[in-house]
Amino acid sequence: MRLANDFIYSSGIHHYSGDNAAQQYAMKTSLYDRLALLSQQQQWILVTSESHRPDLRSLVSHKIPGHKVVQLRSSRTMDEYHVIRKAILSGNASAIVASQRLTEQEQTLLTQLGRQNHCEVFFIADPSRDYH
Repeated sequence: MRLANDFIYSSGIHHYSGDNAAQQYAMKTSLYDRLALLSQQQQWILVTSESHRPDLRSLVSHKIPGHKVVQLRSSRTMDEYHVIRKAILSGNASAIVASQRLTEQEQTLLTQLGRQNHCEVFFIADPSRDYH
């Protein structure tokens, strides 16, 4: 299983990025471990259309129920920022996996909003690559 070379896990506490194999393994483990923990809550794990949903085998191997992970459709009227904001405010997500295409300011605002609404936001640096 290969995770994108760089990603940022953003709960307001941790930010990761790395290029070597050891860093990638640690980041992948941290991301999947955190998603596994969050998947135990009643809410969904949402993945924006600009990100890639991890394959079922990866989810199962990390004890993340596949039925708890939902890929959001792209919106014709809202950009990724507004889709994430709306998802956080709905209260239906324990975690959201998004692309890192958002500006640093948007990422900060979404991270803060997520914290206030008990939703963690993960930013994937290269959404053209899958988690595996």
